Amino acid sequence: MSSKNKFISRKDLTEFLEALSVENNIFHLTDLLEYVKFEKEVDSRPAIDAIRSTIPLKAFFVNHGEKLEHSGDSREKANSCEGAVTKAYGHQTANIIFGVKACDLKAKIIMDEIYLKGVCSDPFYEFNNDNTIIFSSDCPYPSDTCFCNVVGGKPYAESKDYLFDLNFSAMEKGCMVDIGTEKGDKIIASNARFFRDATSQETALREQIRKNAVVKLEDINSAYAGLKNLKLESVLKEKFDSLAWKEFSQTCVQCGGCNNACPSCYCFYLDENIEDKASDELAPKTRLWDACHYTSYGRVAGGANSRPHLYERFRNRYECKFNYRKENFGIYACTGCGRCVSVCPGKIDIRQVLVKLAGEK
Repeated sequence: MSSKNKFISRKDLTEFLEALSVENNIFHLTDLLEYVKFEKEVDSRPAIDAIRSTIPLKAFFVNHGEKLEHSGDSREKANSCEGAVTKAYGHQTANIIFGVKACDLKAKIIMDEIYLKGVCSDPFYEFNNDNTIIFSSDCPYPSDTCFCNVVGGKPYAESKDYLFDLNFSAMEKGCMVDIGTEKGDKIIASNARFFRDATSQETALREQIRKNAVVKLEDINSAYAGLKNLKLESVLKEKFDSLAWKEFSQTCVQCGGCNNACPSCYCFYLDENIEDKASDELAPKTRLWDACHYTSYGRVAGGANSRPHLYERFRNRYECKFNYRKENFGIYACTGCGRCVSVCPGKIDIRQVLVKLAGEK
């Protein structure tokens, strides 16, 4: 695999995407912070240097409303995971996701642990993972809700930390490109006419842009700098029974927005569409994202609920992000993307909750 950084001009970038779109579906980030499909005939320019998308990367791997069914001639056939995946997705071309940020790449580490490395792998997630190519990009202009630096992250991805196929660092005249995998290396080799080796001046400029982004993040999160020196898993363990949880959750309306917007929330439930089934077939199931803020989340058969109170469900999300996942996977499940802050109608800021909790006597 080539160790040299490459460079591609703005004009060549468009032609490069056009070439790739012949055999791949390309979804790129826009200024509206959404992923849209790249269309050759449409004047659609990727917003390479925008912040993370509103909808997290996980939506490409675990779809809300995903049909988990198999229309076969027998019940035995319906138990075939391979058949179910083929039924759901067919033999599709690869999806290229362009503009993925480091916060989402970090979250994917957790998602991979859950869906690929457990007792068994999820065949739908595995299929999507095998058929997805990730083009990440730096985040030179963090927003006021971004705090990846507080939880050990950076506003850019490096191959030693995150798995991407290619990473693009935007500059005025083009992009510096880092190669992260053999797959990415082959893509560069197959489209060599669009790329050249980056110069030392371009490398230096990229490093300065990255430093500026880090400085901006430090300024944005100056009031929360103390969190970086704490073992948050210890804080969450010690304050599990704190009365402060009731105060923190007062404005929570249990909308589930923070869970659904979070790039590392992996919980789902299965909806059995009994009304849609034929009498001689198994009922088709739909996978729907779940949220630990919902009253029904902890409810079991018979009506018992392990977390009947709102503050208990509110607390569970923090314990999961900073305690449980740290204990199980050695990494915080919060990546500092700030989506939960942006979508919360109750104006709850996860950073403020952690600061107050850590400072509580």
